[in-house]
Amino acid sequence: MTEPLTNNQLEHLLNFVGYGRLDADIWFLGMEEAGGGEDNIRTRLNFRVVEDLAEAHKLLGVTHLHWGKRKIQRTWRGMCYIMLRLEGKEPAREAIRHYQAEKLGRFNGNTLLTELMPIPKPKINQWEYKELIPQFTSRADYYETVQPKRIQHLRRLIKEHKPKVIVGYGKAFWPAYKKLFPKMQFTPEDQFETGFDNQTLTILTGHFRARSMNGKFDDVVSIIRKYLPAL
Repeated sequence: MTEPLTNNQLEHLLNFVGYGRLDADIWFLGMEEAGGGEDNIRTRLNFRVVEDLAEAHKLLGVTHLHWGKRKIQRTWRGMCYIMLRLEGKEPAREAIRHYQAEKLGRFNGNTLLTELMPIPKPKINQWEYKELIPQFTSRADYYETVQPKRIQHLRRLIKEHKPKVIVGYGKAFWPAYKKLFPKMQFTPEDQFETGFDNQTLTILTGHFRARSMNGKFDDVVSIIRKYLPAL
């Protein structure tokens, strides 16, 4: 029989921000992590508010992305491509593999990987935690309860840490991402939307795994350089 999470344990999960550094120049914003399951969730009870991507995945028992042959993760590939281009480096396959393992979402890097919703799930439209997390009766209950609080929390972090760039990926989630920036005016730019308040440049893109993003990561870099040539 599954032992439900206590309210304190649930609060710990909901307070998790992501991987990397809050003072990073570039934040990558997704809707929620894939994966999950009871073992995964219970391991996350040992996470700090912000974790090192490699060390956190080691705790989760996922080592093939940072050690050994280091398989390239498809969503992270686009992030690594963008970062290498911004650093003036050629985003060849081995360079992407190395950046993923050594810099992306790492404490020694210049990125933060965060999600609008903090609890990972195998499928975004499902809620498989009725016994483990009975505080929420359904996916809709979880979203309706947590998302407004999460938006307020991320707004505070953005205001405090002032990232230079936020890239929100996944076109279906643009309306939710825009709630983080209630005063920002977004403008269509090719297949993206951009907003800039003279402090943070926000770029809304397709999901990094989507075919629509094939060959488009250089366009994201071009937008960043147009608004922030000194970055």
